[in-house]
Amino acid sequence: MILVTAKSAKSAKSCLNCLVFDYNKFRVSGCAISSVVSAILVLGLIVAFTTTIHVSYIPAWKNDAERSHMDDTWSDMADLKSNIDILSAGMVTNPASNIQVSVPVKMGGGDIPIVSTGKSSGTLSVNLNDFDMAITAYNASGVVYDSGSDLFDLGSISYSSKNNYYINQVFEYENGALLVVQDSRSLVKLLPAVTVSKLGATDISVVVSAVELVGNKRTKSSNTIEVVYLKSNTSGVLYSNSDLVSDVNISVSTNYPNAWAQYFNTTADRANLQYGTDYTITTTDTSTAFALTGGASEDIRLSVQKITLDVWIDA
Repeated sequence: MILVTAKSAKSAKSCLNCLVFDYNKFRVSGCAISSVVSAILVLGLIVAFTTTIHVSYIPAWKNDAERSHMDDTWSDMADLKSNIDILSAGMVTNPASNIQVSVPVKMGGGDIPIVSTGKSSGTLSVNLNDFDMAITAYNASGVVYDSGSDLFDLGSISYSSKNNYYINQVFEYENGALLVVQDSRSLVKLLPAVTVSKLGATDISVVVSAVELVGNKRTKSSNTIEVVYLKSNTSGVLYSNSDLVSDVNISVSTNYPNAWAQYFNTTADRANLQYGTDYTITTTDTSTAFALTGGASEDIRLSVQKITLDVWIDA
């Protein structure tokens, strides 16, 4: 027989109260732990999602955005060439004309709003790369025309990209041509005013309109918009004679000899001239030489003129 005294009953009640209190504390602690775990899981999902976006998607998006930027910059450089062509044509018609134009060039791009706002950049250069041309014409009596130094230091305008994802390219304007340079490859995309064409069955026409860019060497890097300024200067005919010649040699000194070699070859081929018979092309690391020989004696008509423009960019 168990006797329950008042003292033992009081003690049992106290123990029961302790158990109830401890259970409530455990329930509160469990809720807190559950909240922390949920927060960690949500944070983990956010980190995983963000990492996936940055690793799997943003590089592709940035690559596409920078490629689009390069298309825009190419369009700007094409506009630059078009403006030079228009100025040149106007100066041939009216040598006393005084015209100035400005051409904006987008230097950087590839930013994606909110997700990735960083932009690529580019470098715009005036007369940084040298370009020289030499022309010699012969007939049976010897040299009838030698350009000498008249076509030296014709100048250039170039844009060089500094992309973070898309492959870097150089767009260079030199002597009327607009080139694309990528890695070690170069190509004349927009043609210069150096033409070769057939006149009848045997006669050949060679017309050279050299473009000289006069201005201080200047290089500027940014990721915004820079402006190239062009102003008409002078123009003149260097050689134009109704007498035919038998041989014409055109050599260019450039950073991109392969591009010019391909251009000369394509131009001669379109004129239905035969390599090895009507013309030859030789290249070095810094130059290209185009040698044209008439099929019959003295059947090449040569015309050479030079247009000079002032060019500069803001400091």
